[in-house]
Amino acid sequence: MKAFNTVFGHMLAQGNPLDVLIAGDDAEAKATVSAFIKSLGLRPMDTGPLGMARWLEGTGLVMIGLGRYGAGSFNFTLGVSTSA
Repeated sequence: MKAFNTVFGHMLAQGNPLDVLIAGDDAEAKATVSAFIKSLGLRPMDTGPLGMARWLEGTGLVMIGLGRYGAGSFNFTLGVSTSA
């Protein structure tokens, strides 16, 4: 199970509704983690099986690069936007 590595801790502390990307092979574990994430006022976003954890780790590195070079600070989050 993989979760929370694509959200900077200080952004979690601000209490904004954020997307938390998760990956895992165990449906029950995903349901438990998703319920926990929702209990924090956040939105769990399932990215698929545990093999996706590799890409979530890479996303964390991309976020560090964005914070340093692109966004100019680490006061941002990644999220999912859907259209109807």
